Amino acid sequence: MALSAAGFTRGRPATTHSDTRAALAAQGAKVVNARVVDDGDLVTTGGITSGLDGAVWLVERFLGAQFANQVETVLEYERRGTVWRNS
Repeated sequence: MALSAAGFTRGRPATTHSDTRAALAAQGAKVVNARVVDDGDLVTTGGITSGLDGAVWLVERFLGAQFANQVETVLEYERRGTVWRNS
């Protein structure tokens, strides 16, 4: 919501915690019902564990799937769902 208040999500696909999706839409974002939304130079996540999903996604995006799997092992955390990507 801080990114939204600063205008970064206006007109762009984004997500946030389910309790504040209406506020995100009211500030001009195109709300996507997903845990992680990757719109290129803007990546947003939903709730707390979605933030972990987003962090591991960024590791995968920049360093590869094998490294991301190693991070999951170290964290003892498995990502849920898929990443919504603007193609």
